[in-house]
Amino acid sequence: MKHKLLLGSLTLFFILIANFAQGQAKVEFVDSSVYDFGEVYMGDSAIHYFNFINTGNKQLIIDEVKTTCSCTASDWPRYPIPPNGKGSIRVKFDTNQKDEGMYAKGVNMYSNAGETNMIIYITIKRK
Repeated sequence: MKHKLLLGSLTLFFILIANFAQGQAKVEFVDSSVYDFGEVYMGDSAIHYFNFINTGNKQLIIDEVKTTCSCTASDWPRYPIPPNGKGSIRVKFDTNQKDEGMYAKGVNMYSNAGETNMIIYITIKRK
């Protein structure tokens, strides 16, 4: 019984090692995963690019980028990012959809590197 348990444990260990050795994608932001637009007037454009590098040793495949509000839109690379390759996620906040005030909105990227979260801050002022 002990030999079977030991054999099973060793088999699982080697499977995990083999999977780890295959590598994975990893997202590292060039500047930050948080951006503050500061004060923006209603009707003005509020666009930011979150630039990143795939610091992993496997291609980064972005499945989807979701925002936490319909006032925020995103665009992302629809192609694989190779190891050490660069990419960016474009985030646009629609200042026409909100009243004056301070806002914080989330942007979530889903990829083979897992879930990556970004945050934008903005203060909208009347002209």
